[in-house]
Amino acid sequence: MTARQMQDRTPIGRPALNRTPLIALVLSVVALAAGGVWVGMGLIQRGAPEPEVPVLKGPFGVSQDIPTSFGAVAIDNVEKVNGLTAKALSGVTHGISNYVPPNKTQVQASVTLTNLLRHRSQPYSPMQFRLLVGKNRKPVKEVRASFRPGRLQPGASISGQLKFVAPRNGSRLWIEFTDPKRAKPMLIDLGKTGRTPDNAFDGFHKH
Repeated sequence: MTARQMQDRTPIGRPALNRTPLIALVLSVVALAAGGVWVGMGLIQRGAPEPEVPVLKGPFGVSQDIPTSFGAVAIDNVEKVNGLTAKALSGVTHGISNYVPPNKTQVQASVTLTNLLRHRSQPYSPMQFRLLVGKNRKPVKEVRASFRPGRLQPGASISGQLKFVAPRNGSRLWIEFTDPKRAKPMLIDLGKTGRTPDNAFDGFHKH
C-alpha cells in the first residue's frame, strides 16, 4: 500500500465526517446576514414605509381623534353663537365688522391637525374644512380661520379656530374634512342649531 493510499484511508472505528450540513448552515447564515444588510440599506435609502390609511365610515364626533392618511384630525370644541338682536346692539345694526344677524348662528370650531409621518411634511389649509347644513348638507362657502395654509413638519401639530355662519333654523350641522388620500371627505357631526325667535328683528331700522 502506498503512502497516498494510507493517508486517504479512514481509520477503523472512526466514521468519516459529513461536512455538507455544516457548510449549508454557514451559507444560510451568511445569506440571512446579507439579506438583512440589503433590507436595512433599502430602508435608509427609501425611508420607512408609510402607514396604511385605515378604512373608517363615520360620521365622527367632536373631541374625537380621527385617523387620516397623514396622522389625525380632531374637532376639539364647537361653540354656536347666536346673532345679536337690535336690543343687544342698542339699536346700532350696521357698520359692525363681522356682524351676524339674529336669524344666523356663528359656528366656531377649534381644530387640531397632527402629522404622524416620519419622513414627509404635510400641506394643510383651512379650505380643507367646510360646514354642511341641513338634510341636503348644503355647504357654507365662507370660512374665517385663525391659521393660514402651510406645511406641517413630521411629528408636529397645529391648532386653530374656524368660523362659519349658518342659518338659525334648527338645521343639523356637520364639518366636512377633505383628506387628499381618501376617496371621500370625512364628516364630523356638530348637532343642531337653535331657531330664530319671532321678535328677533324688533327694533331694526327698515331700509
